[in-house]
Amino acid sequence: MNNYISVRDILKTPDFKNFEVLAGNSALDNEVTSITIMDSPDPFPWSKGGEIVLSSGYVFKKYEDEFDDLLVKMKDAGIVALFIKVERYFKNIPMHILELADQIGFVIVNVPIEMAFKDVINPTLSRIVDIQSEAIKISERVHDNFTQLVINGDDTSTIVDVIGQIFKENICYYDQYFDKLYYKNKVILCDNKEKLKEINILLGEKSTYKIGPNRKIYGYIIFLDIDKDIEVEDLYNTLSHANTALILDTQKKISSMQIEDRHKNEFIHDIIMNNIKSQVEVEARAKVFGWMFTNNIRAMVIDIDDFKEQYLKIYKNDQSAQVLNDELENIREHMLNDVIRIVKSYYISSVYAILSDSIIFLLQSDREEDREKSHLLACGKEVRKSTRENYDFTVTIGVGEEKTSIVDVHESYKEAQMSIKIARVIFKKNAYMLYSELGVYRVLYSIYENEDVKSFCDSKIGSIVDYDRKYDSDLLDTLINIAENDWNLKTTAEKMYMHYNTIKYRYKKICSILAEDLSHSEARLSIGLALKIYQMNL
Repeated sequence: MNNYISVRDILKTPDFKNFEVLAGNSALDNEVTSITIMDSPDPFPWSKGGEIVLSSGYVFKKYEDEFDDLLVKMKDAGIVALFIKVERYFKNIPMHILELADQIGFVIVNVPIEMAFKDVINPTLSRIVDIQSEAIKISERVHDNFTQLVINGDDTSTIVDVIGQIFKENICYYDQYFDKLYYKNKVILCDNKEKLKEINILLGEKSTYKIGPNRKIYGYIIFLDIDKDIEVEDLYNTLSHANTALILDTQKKISSMQIEDRHKNEFIHDIIMNNIKSQVEVEARAKVFGWMFTNNIRAMVIDIDDFKEQYLKIYKNDQSAQVLNDELENIREHMLNDVIRIVKSYYISSVYAILSDSIIFLLQSDREEDREKSHLLACGKEVRKSTRENYDFTVTIGVGEEKTSIVDVHESYKEAQMSIKIARVIFKKNAYMLYSELGVYRVLYSIYENEDVKSFCDSKIGSIVDYDRKYDSDLLDTLINIAENDWNLKTTAEKMYMHYNTIKYRYKKICSILAEDLSHSEARLSIGLALKIYQMNL
């Protein structure tokens, strides 16, 4: 569906039946935007691309030694063809010039000597104006069609169907935002690895057109019969109108979804904050969203590591920083959507709430304990792997205990939060922790904010903290690493990428400042507990 006129089309003009193509047959389908007369050897500065140059041949005869150079310059300037009256000044165009034109893809046409320039220019311009006028009419008609679709509130399937009819092409639309594929009035949910793999193959092999505003991508129109290396430039004018319609359609769905998500978030927030006191209230509110809480239920919290820190590094009052902020927000949105998709593939009836840089899932299951632990572990492993590989971020996951009633799930949420906090003390980031496997840390968590406990912590490692603050050293970090590596100085040196003697020296310094003999197990236990309490209070 070409909306432009080519050199080939121009040559089909009845008055041009005696024109002869001498070279450049491979370039006959290049677009023509205008025609002009060449009467000097430097017509290139004014060229905008797509021109046919009409010449008596005088310039080329006068500068015959530079003919090949002029040809290349015309090609580089975007000129698509040379219409020349060969017999006026030449007997024949030199063979090496014709061979060069074939090589670089530049059309040379012999114009009969008796034809006046106006008899060439007027029909050519008339053809160009006619095709441009028709293109405008088509564009207006397409614009009206899509505008009417949006006004009428037609769904995505209808819009995609109209696009296919207009193009007379076999197309589908992959809605990346909602993970859906629209094809021949069918809607296919792409919420598993196999479907997403098929989509990625299509995107890699077929010609596509991105749908979305500015830098955002909502989806792709995929031309199923057009290979990747074939351009669809001639469709772009019409596609721009399709883009507008699909953007409006997507934004309408996003807006509706955001309103519903806000109400869902408020409901789940009330559940985990223990603001709902009766099973009857839960069931009534859940019914609005089509939810049912019938099985044992637990909370799982997935929190993006260091996201706030990265966000706060960027100052919003700077224009370039605002762009980075937008990109970071876009990454967060896609990352959380991927997390939701993965968890939903393991727990199809799960419900969730998004809180800034974390997601709270309420998971229902009727599996036996061992099978359920394996299932949770597999889900957490896939979430962490996907986030790390696709977004260069990590997440920490905390999982609370199962509760028999939804009104008690706020306790599971607190357990999941505790699991995340303790997991970060032990593993720093990219961790997965079940509340049931916290062991002694559950005891520490219940007392770490107690003033007597803080006093104990200060009495054991306060001198090291003060020393670091006074001398701007990092002995506390070294001590933490030594304790985490089971008090093995050699292993600590390897993990910290330091010389063994450096760690050995620091260890002696630490023992001196603490006035402790850290070779004794009791001293190590006390210092180890103090370090963990200190880290939990950071």
